[in-house]
Amino acid sequence: MTMTKSTILNDNSPARIIPRNHRTVTGFIHGNSSTYSGFESSLERDALILTEFNLSIVDHLAQPRTFEYFYDNKNRKYTPDIFIEYSNGKKLYVEVKYRDDIRKDWAILKPKFKAAIKELSTEKNTRFKIWTEKEIRSPLLKNATFLLPYRHRSFENYQLEMIKKVVSRFNETSPEDVIRICSSNLEARAEFLNTLWYALSNQIIKADLTRPLTMNSSIWI
Repeated sequence: MTMTKSTILNDNSPARIIPRNHRTVTGFIHGNSSTYSGFESSLERDALILTEFNLSIVDHLAQPRTFEYFYDNKNRKYTPDIFIEYSNGKKLYVEVKYRDDIRKDWAILKPKFKAAIKELSTEKNTRFKIWTEKEIRSPLLKNATFLLPYRHRSFENYQLEMIKKVVSRFNETSPEDVIRICSSNLEARAEFLNTLWYALSNQIIKADLTRPLTMNSSIWI
């Protein structure tokens, strides 16, 4: 049976069901469109955290689509780990693999990847990539893991407006300085800090999140 080339994200159903696994980490991450994305390893989980954190990504789906190919006298199937759709219309299929596993299993993996690349070459604005721990496990992942829970936290609007006003006074400042200016009360400072993390998570306030985020990091509007 020939599969359709388009991926329908609001179908909410993966092309391959993730099995229970007692040897590696498996689970689900809530997506940004009331969907859940499954993962079969801690590296896939971390890739999904980065995907969920990236505000230029409008949606994503785990185990999205199966590619059929013929290799070594057999019909075979391959399902990438993640499908990503960006706000600019570009689409990306991602295979998540440890670098050691790629080196060890390259003879088996190469025809799978070639099959996906060949089929996707006919689809507009669609690419295939391999993400390894080198691309995934970076300071950005640590920052995303920390900030993502703040993205939908409740906050006081006056605190957000005050933070924006304070930050706008400077070319660059720091979380520590902003919170100190906003209030001298320790309890109030904790509330302002919650709101500041909300603002950073939603990119209302900017920072270089490819570097470790601390109370002394540079932030700006």
